[in-house]
Amino acid sequence: MAMIRTILSDLGIPETASGVRFILMLAGLIACIAITVFVLGTTAFGKYPAQAQYGTILILGMIAIFALKPGPLARDGKVTNADLLLSLVFIGMALWSSIYFLNNYFEIADLREGIPNTQDIICYSLGTFCVLEAARRVEGWMLLSVVIAAIIYLFFGHYMPGILEHRPFSPSQVIEISYSYQGIYGVALAAVSDVVLVFVILGVALRISGAGDFFNYIAMKFTQGRRSGPAQCAIIASSLFGSVNGSAPANVSATGVLTIPMMKRAGYKAPFAGAVEATSSCVGQILPPIMGVGAFIMSEITGIPYANIMLAALIPAFLFILSLSCAVAFEAGRTGLEPIDFGRVDWTSKRVDQGVTLLAGFGTLITMLIIGYAQTFCGLVATGLVLVLANAFPATRLDTSKVVQFFVDGGRDGLAVLASCAAIGIVIGAVTTTGLGIKLNQVIVALGNEQLFLALVLAGLCSIVLGMGLPTAASYIMVIFVAGPAIMELGVGLLQTHLFVFYYAVLSAITPPVALAVFAAAA
Repeated sequence: MAMIRTILSDLGIPETASGVRFILMLAGLIACIAITVFVLGTTAFGKYPAQAQYGTILILGMIAIFALKPGPLARDGKVTNADLLLSLVFIGMALWSSIYFLNNYFEIADLREGIPNTQDIICYSLGTFCVLEAARRVEGWMLLSVVIAAIIYLFFGHYMPGILEHRPFSPSQVIEISYSYQGIYGVALAAVSDVVLVFVILGVALRISGAGDFFNYIAMKFTQGRRSGPAQCAIIASSLFGSVNGSAPANVSATGVLTIPMMKRAGYKAPFAGAVEATSSCVGQILPPIMGVGAFIMSEITGIPYANIMLAALIPAFLFILSLSCAVAFEAGRTGLEPIDFGRVDWTSKRVDQGVTLLAGFGTLITMLIIGYAQTFCGLVATGLVLVLANAFPATRLDTSKVVQFFVDGGRDGLAVLASCAAIGIVIGAVTTTGLGIKLNQVIVALGNEQLFLALVLAGLCSIVLGMGLPTAASYIMVIFVAGPAIMELGVGLLQTHLFVFYYAVLSAITPPVALAVFAAAA
């Protein structure tokens, strides 16, 4: 019993938790485990029809979020009895709406699409409300405000002037658009369910096994004894780790606790050290082979082979890293910093175990992708290989606690992008059904007829502004449907357009006033 209690404490359930709170948090952890098992199982043995596949993952994700994340009635981060009750209500609403939608999906699609009955409207309303609250709990008010603005636009856009005006929608139509394949169950949730979660699980396998620590070893080995070594170490480690991690703020939190103090000890000023870490964590999002799963989402949407995307992204990523390396080297020279000693950075048996596990996993992943296997299958095989090799070596072997941690974090680490992309589906639905996307594209094209550069600046600003406060994957998916067609209509190629939008979506993490990666580094 003591061992179980210790494992639960390591997973985030405090020893003081009891009664309803303990049961609720345990249910949340079980839902996270179920997400991992469901994603790996369906990837290995075949997926269910889309509505069942996405609906199952979404409901498990919402149960986990409502059970593990504090709600609006929490006080100073502490869960109150009223907040526990509210979370239980949300779980009940999410379960009912999801089960009703799955049970009646074919009847709705065949007979009631566009003319929902009363129960359909209740289902859509409760389901949408649950998704909005789940998104708020994991990503805050910024994302929620964007989605609410889209819903308000659906309701009242016919009163707006100029290009913002659209045909009137009845309340039932707005609610149906929000909770249909045009909205929550649309392309954004599909990309997360079909592609992203497998690679989130791969990243967890590398982290839990310790193989991911090999990134830090490589960084320290290459930068030992150099005047700008600590900052160069931060750049290399954050870039490599961020490629797998898929979240710039999370990457800052994971690697910044080591690299920022190290840069400060070397003599870099605190603001500069935080800026280096925040920017370096963004580099990982554009660095092959994984690009924070951006490359796989891009391949899924465009139909372009992964190998082509990876090759096209190599040089821009290298130039970004080179520019950062030059900047920290110039700063070290300007301030007259002296090299610091990282201590012994030896090639030990532990490093060998980590290196073999990491390189075998990545080598298998890249080889299979280039050969042409399905992306999710490649991620599954790489994850399996990492786990098998990790348990073959003493330094990376997983004990019972780490095995449980793997299954829990496999689901838990994907909750933010899952909920945010489900909510972003509403924005995409609003943009497409109102014709706003076409109108914005026409504006960009009209600007481009005079000057392509001006149109690209507008599209880049659109990517940054709409991407503020959002995970990279959600930001990219949303913006590519708004600005992408216009850029392509001006003569820019499909791959170049998607990479252009993706890069600016990445930069939203370090662009004021939101700049989530900067906030993480400042802490």
